[in-house]
Amino acid sequence: MIEATPPRYPQDSRRKHEQGTVVLAVLLGVDGRVAEISVSRSSGFERLDRAALAAVQRWRWSPVRRAGVPVMVRGLVEIPFVLKDH
Repeated sequence: MIEATPPRYPQDSRRKHEQGTVVLAVLLGVDGRVAEISVSRSSGFERLDRAALAAVQRWRWSPVRRAGVPVMVRGLVEIPFVLKDH
């Protein structure tokens, strides 16, 4: 992982006490950037799903190499949205 700014918890979701885990299906390109992304399992809240998609779309990984050659790779990324009591 080279760069991964966590998603921002949407204010409306905080106010409405929306919580859940978004599972994203990600295809990484040979450059380590997200080539394709989609929701594999929804949190149950569209705002949280959109926040996760927007954040992970900008993430970067070191390119995956097989026999020294960069290759595309698929994986899942879980993004939990959990409100902490103060």
